[in-house]
Amino acid sequence: MSKGLHIPEELLDKIEYILDHLAEKARTDCILLADISGQLISVQGFMEEGTPAIVAALAAGDVAAMAELSSRIGESDPHGSFFHEGETKSIYLHNISGSFILIVIFRTETPIGLVRLFAKRAVEQLVPLTKEFEQVMGPPKTYNPDEFSKGITQELEDTFPTN
Repeated sequence: MSKGLHIPEELLDKIEYILDHLAEKARTDCILLADISGQLISVQGFMEEGTPAIVAALAAGDVAAMAELSSRIGESDPHGSFFHEGETKSIYLHNISGSFILIVIFRTETPIGLVRLFAKRAVEQLVPLTKEFEQVMGPPKTYNPDEFSKGITQELEDTFPTN
């Protein structure tokens, strides 16, 4: 189900087919696909707590920070993955060709190896779609901390109005 950016239905169908397969095989609670700036492309499953748009925006900040950390330690390819293990839920993030961010939320009972295996397969299928996505949406924007801060502040204000 598309939640954010408006992309052609044919491309969205391809993306959602891949994410549906990942959700089924890896036994996930929720899968988000966002562009590199944190704008939602697709949401599969549901989140018991939190808002997908905020999670996607925060994940974009994490991906940008990890790319910078990677370059600081001499890693030449910042398009990798990282994992947060929580008490009841875990999150697996993958930067796909600097265009997409795959966000997989799953219960800690689900083996991380299972998630990584099927996420890797999904990433391999999503990589060719990044070119198609960029043709429609334009090249990915570079990370700007000020824009990210403004964007996340706006998302939080929209989600939790102070009135």
